[in-house]
Amino acid sequence: MSNSAAKRSMVIGVLRVLIVIIAICCLGLQVSAIAASAGVASKYADADSMHWLYAAAAVLIVACFESALVPLWRLLTLVEKRDVFSGKAMRWVNHILIYAGIEGMLVLAVMVGQIWLSPSRFLIAAMGVDEQMFPYVVLAVGVAALLLIAAFELLMVVMRSLLMQAIEQRDELAAVI
Repeated sequence: MSNSAAKRSMVIGVLRVLIVIIAICCLGLQVSAIAASAGVASKYADADSMHWLYAAAAVLIVACFESALVPLWRLLTLVEKRDVFSGKAMRWVNHILIYAGIEGMLVLAVMVGQIWLSPSRFLIAAMGVDEQMFPYVVLAVGVAALLLIAAFELLMVVMRSLLMQAIEQRDELAAVI
C-alpha cells in the first residue's frame, strides 16, 4: 500500500468514526426532543395537546439529516475503492439532495404552521418567549434554518456538477487512450 493510499484509508476511517458519532448524537437528539416535549406538556397544563406533533416533526427533521449519513458512507466506500468517478456516486449525491430538500420542507411546514395557522401554546411555553414575540422568534429561527439548508443544497448542486464534469472528462480520456 502506497503512502497516499494509507493516508486516504486513514482519513476515510476517521470520517467513518465521525459519521457514527454524529449518528449517535442524532439519536440522542431525537430521544431528547421526545422527552422535552413530554416534559413541557406535563409542566404547562395550558400547553396544547399537539406536543407529540412537534416532537414527531423534530424527530423527522433530525432523521432527514441522519438519513443523509448513509449516502455519505456509500460515497466514502466509493472513494476507498477508487470508483467515485464511475458514475455510481451520482445516485448517492442525489439522495443527499433529496434528504436535505425534505428537511427544508419540514422546517418550512412547522414555521408556516406556527406563524400563519395557529401559534402553539406548547411551543411558546417550550421556548419561554413572550406570546407577542413568538412569531418573530419562529420566523428568525425558521429563516436561519432554511438559509442553512439552502446553502447546503447549493453547495451540493455545485459539487454534483463538478462530479459530473469529472466523470465526463474521465470518460473522454478513457476513449482517447
